[in-house]
Amino acid sequence: MPTQKLLCLLYFRFEEWKNLKSIGFVDYFRFEKDGKRTCERRDYISSLSNNAELLAEAICGHWGIENQLNWVLYVQFQEDNSRIRKDNSPENLAVIRQTALNLLNQ
Repeated sequence: MPTQKLLCLLYFRFEEWKNLKSIGFVDYFRFEKDGKRTCERRDYISSLSNNAELLAEAICGHWGIENQLNWVLYVQFQEDNSRIRKDNSPENLAVIRQTALNLLNQ
């Protein structure tokens, strides 16, 4: 199970980005099958006030929806384990998987 931490940075005012109120990032830590710990950092900009709890709720809510939509692709089709990398093959197989999922959901 990945663990995460959230750091919400200071309030910024940039003329180019009208409603920008906070910048934050999330570090996602996980352990691979070989026991190696990896970290992936995702950066976020937001119009939400500079409040780490509020930003964390928005981020978790977004990824919760994203994970629900792609769970079948990840788990049942083992999309993350695919070693298909050459030319357009990854995109083509993604379309086939999504089509199969749509047919299964009918």
